[in-house]
Amino acid sequence: MRCTEAKVFITPEKEEDGFLPEGPRIGAPSEAHSGPLLWVNIQHSPTSTKGTIFARLWPQPVSKRYELHGRPGFALPIPGSIYVLVGCGKELIVVSLAHDSIRHLATIPDEHPRTIINDAEVVPGGKAIVFGTKDTAFKEPIAALYLYTVDDNRVSLLADKQTCSNGKVIRSDERGLVLFDIDTPTRKVMRYRLDVAVRTATPDGVALDLADQIGFPDGMCDCGDGSVIIAFYNPDYADAGKAIRFNLNTGKAVEEWTTPGSPRVTCPLLVKRPEGIKLILTTATEGMPAEMRARCPNAGCLFIADTQFESCPEPEMVCLPTRR
Repeated sequence: MRCTEAKVFITPEKEEDGFLPEGPRIGAPSEAHSGPLLWVNIQHSPTSTKGTIFARLWPQPVSKRYELHGRPGFALPIPGSIYVLVGCGKELIVVSLAHDSIRHLATIPDEHPRTIINDAEVVPGGKAIVFGTKDTAFKEPIAALYLYTVDDNRVSLLADKQTCSNGKVIRSDERGLVLFDIDTPTRKVMRYRLDVAVRTATPDGVALDLADQIGFPDGMCDCGDGSVIIAFYNPDYADAGKAIRFNLNTGKAVEEWTTPGSPRVTCPLLVKRPEGIKLILTTATEGMPAEMRARCPNAGCLFIADTQFESCPEPEMVCLPTRR
């Protein structure tokens, strides 16, 4: 199995910036640039209730930061604009990356004090997203999976009894839309038949059983060839973290990338660059004891790695009006 070592790409300017980075995306392009690299830092410390959106243009050495009033689980670009759709706490909001303005869209139907919005994916066509929540204590199945539709600004429950709803991939086949979803503590990638029109996600079996892997499956991205890359969050000490590519048809691991000095890998992203398809990996320091942190000098960094892919899926963006 091919193994590639990733290199440190972005080092956090502050220790708090590397606490829980996730959700890398390529932002909307403009006439001046091809689109910034976006990611979120969900929170700044174990007790923090606020987080940050980051944006960096290639190859500029400095990231812009946008402080939020809550903890962001994702930031999804809106085409042709400087706005992003953000899941923050229990809200869906639109954030301007130019003016730091915020507009409320919707609130999830969940008042539990330990649940917040986590990972998300855009439904092909950009008129809907699927997103999940997580129990911030990582203990109980009190989280859920939701659908948000743009045209009616509506949030609906798709599935309950999750603990930490993480990576998602949405594909189409001859029967319609297929949703692959990770509820991290189960160490499984579940398959659902997604019907946006009737607002349902019908369970359709286990796509991947990851019980034999070290660490917990976190973020996931589509490779466009019948395989997915999954980031593994290792709570224990290791010399390096891992992201592994799996064949969805066979369930087998076929390739991996390592992140030296950073065992808690949170999310992957495939990116088209002039020099080829690159893999971006976010990593975290979240909850590391001081001794472990000293032994993991690259924890919290973003990494970049070469791949053998000749192409990768075009990023989906949310077709959301920037004004309602």
